[in-house]
Amino acid sequence: MKITVVGLWNSFPKNNEATSGYLLEKDGFSVLIDAGSGIAAHVQDYISIHDIHHIILTHYNHDHAADLEAFMLSRKLAGRFKHRNQRLNLYGPESGEPVRLMKRAKYSKFHSIKKNSTVEIGSFKFDFHRNVHPVETYAVRIVDDSGSTLVYTSDSSYNAGLVRFAFGADLLLTDCSFYEGFDARSEGYMNAGEAGLLAAKSDAGMTILTNLPHRGALEALLDSAKQHGKEDIQLAEAGMVINI
Repeated sequence: MKITVVGLWNSFPKNNEATSGYLLEKDGFSVLIDAGSGIAAHVQDYISIHDIHHIILTHYNHDHAADLEAFMLSRKLAGRFKHRNQRLNLYGPESGEPVRLMKRAKYSKFHSIKKNSTVEIGSFKFDFHRNVHPVETYAVRIVDDSGSTLVYTSDSSYNAGLVRFAFGADLLLTDCSFYEGFDARSEGYMNAGEAGLLAAKSDAGMTILTNLPHRGALEALLDSAKQHGKEDIQLAEAGMVINI
């Protein structure tokens, strides 16, 4: 399984970069997880926008779903001019304003996800865990046909259920929106210490801190996360590629 970090920033995109978006590829199948601000442009550094046929949206906050309509419009135009005849499959929570738009779209198809849903796409199997966040949001566990496992937390506060869901992942992409000492839980996120605790308690093979804040020295996030016993922790970077 090849994972490319297309975007990683919390709230709004950094100059020439993007908010949340992660491209999964294996055996000719490609799946995009989240389509935040800037993702429609930057994903084209790695794949044609017309070759993305599956997008999973963990929730509909702007920094995870802002470019949804851009992808839908690209497929609409491709379909109208006979450039592509395959519909764009969109997977996301049932609650949220974009659902009505996705359900009406001629060239896209909406698939609802919920707690304990399972989706199979090519070599990948996706399972979902309802997060602790102000809006309906899901963490995603992806297992490929060789057993390699990726867990992406999306936005969530730290909780025991998330530890169980992430347990044993080869790669953990975890929310790290706040520095240690900040009360991230009240806003539905994790601080660096909680991200490090999740990595340790879930016994993840490798951990990438993502959904990063714009303020402060990011290396401090890394130092805090490593204090909980896991050393194989890195900061996400745009264009980072991980193979598991």
